[in-house]
Formats: sequence, structure tokens, C-alpha cells
Amino acid sequence: MKLFKLNLPLYIVILLACGAFASGKYILSGKKTSSESSEIHPVVNCPASMEQVRLKDYELTHPLILTDISEESKSLRNIHDKIETYVNAARSEQKADEISVYFRKLDNGAWFSINPNQTYNPASMIKVAYLITFMKMAESNPNILNKKVYFSKHFSQAINQNIKDFQLKEGVHYTIEGLLTAMMVHSDNDATILLGEQMNVNIFNGIFKDLNIPIPNPVTEYYISVNDFCKFFRVLYSSTYTRPEYSEYALKMMTYSTYNNGLKKGIDPNVKMAHKFGERIFGTKSQLHEFGIVFFNKTPYLIGVMTKGNSLTQLSTILGDISKIAFDEYKMQNGI
Repeated sequence: MKLFKLNLPLYIVILLACGAFASGKYILSGKKTSSESSEIHPVVNCPASMEQVRLKDYELTHPLILTDISEESKSLRNIHDKIETYVNAARSEQKADEISVYFRKLDNGAWFSINPNQTYNPASMIKVAYLITFMKMAESNPNILNKKVYFSKHFSQAINQNIKDFQLKEGVHYTIEGLLTAMMVHSDNDATILLGEQMNVNIFNGIFKDLNIPIPNPVTEYYISVNDFCKFFRVLYSSTYTRPEYSEYALKMMTYSTYNNGLKKGIDPNVKMAHKFGERIFGTKSQLHEFGIVFFNKTPYLIGVMTKGNSLTQLSTILGDISKIAFDEYKMQNGI
């Protein structure tokens, strides 16, 4: 007899499992006396409700790109509580004005967030949306990555970059692929501005629309929450928005990021991580954020931390501390 391997969405698997469990209990129970039927049996902890995000570009099909269990997972309570205790202490000690955290197990969708309603300027993290845009452009025109663009001189808008370890050379032609590498690996703003001139803005805006995230207004400051920003990483990991080869390309590029003073400080240096940070200074106040997928022991997780405070150095310590709490607790939870 042949067995067929079905690639079913997570929510279908959960619902089938719950139904099978309930049916099995009914079939195996047989006849019960009145006293037996009054016994209390444990119930299956199935999600009460689920939320779905689907593409609506077609007449008859609506491809599923995101599925969320509405309630935060009780299985992650230890990680949640330890991070929340740290967050409350950091704020009370005035190490930060605001801290928001998102955590998600990518193998089963269990998740939680702390201070999810606070919004932040994503700064350089918006470059993840640029990267996804070019992956979508490459789907219809793979040669776009080989297109050469001339870089004449540094842009004045690119000067205000406080964390920097690389810059483009003036008077040189760069391929789109080379600019994407500079933008994602080194967070180079010159490369980002050049790519913005080559980018399909309709595709860029469409990503936000499709993921139910507010679309950036190019003439005003943009703000986003951890619960919304996590969606960019989730669709890349699940490859539900771009084809697998392009999702793989994008995540692999982010594993080469040279920024090591945030989330990476909290994990084993031998564990691979696809991540992107963003920093911004408004007057005397700083913002520092980072999201990353930690590819740990075949059970990867997504973590994101967004912060506001007085010092980038102090905020980077907070990113590292929260990452370490999550990593250490996650290891213990998985019996390692």
C-alpha cells in the first residue's frame, strides 16, 4: 500500500489531530455506566481560534501566507516570564524607556510577545522589506540580480549611520546582487538608496498590504510593532510569499550579517542565525532593534527585540541579555 506525504498547513494538522483524538476517545470508550460517564477526563489543549492571512490577487484561489494561533502559548511561559521580569527591571532602572519582545517557535507556531502595542521606527530593519521586494522582482526576471548600477558618490542621506563597518567605493559599477549584499550584510545606506531607485515600489507596497501591515509613507516617519515586523521573517522561513530558492537566498544572506553586538551576543557562537538590526537617533533618544531566526538543534525560533532609550551601547546590552535568556531557557526546555 502506498503512503502519500501531504504538505498540510499547520492549522489543518492541529484541527485533524484534535478531531482524531476526540473520535478515538469516543470509539474506544464503548458502553459506559452512568457512574463512568460522569468521570472527568482531560481535554485536548487545542487552539480556540486561529487567524489567517491570505493573498487576494486571484479570483478563485486565496493562497495562505500566514496562520496564527490567536492565544499566546502556555508552553513558553517560562521564557516569557523570565524575559518579562528582565524587561520590567531594565525599565524601572531607566536602562531603557521602552522594550518590546517577540518570540516564536517555528516548528509549531507557539509564540508570545511582550509590550506588543508599542511602535518603533524600524530604521535599517526596513531593508528586509527591500530584500523581499527584489526577491519578488527576481521571480519574474532572474537577470535583475546581475543588472549593474553606477555609484558616483556617497549620498548625503547616508551619512547619519552610527553603526557602520563598510562603505561602497565611489565611481564603481555594482550589481544589484552586490548592492543587496552591502545592504543586508553591512547595512550600508548608500547601497539601500541605490536599490530604492531600482526597486519596484508597487511590489514593495504590496508586501505590506498583503501582510496586513501599514504601508510606509515616504514623506513621514514610519512606525511598526514587533508583532507586525515578525511577519517578514515568518514568510521567508516558511517560503509562503517568495519561491523557496529566493527565500533561501534571502535568509542565507542575512546569516552573514557583520553585526554581532546585539542578539548574537546571547547565543552559542556556533549556532547559525539569520538576522537584521536597525538603529536610529532622535535628538537625545536612541532606538535599537533586531530580529533574527536562530537555527538551533533542528528546532529554530524567531526572536525580535525593539528598544528605545538614552544610549545605543546600553540598548545593545539589553538585546544581548534578552537573547541569552531566551537561548538558555530554550535549551533547557528542549532538554539540552
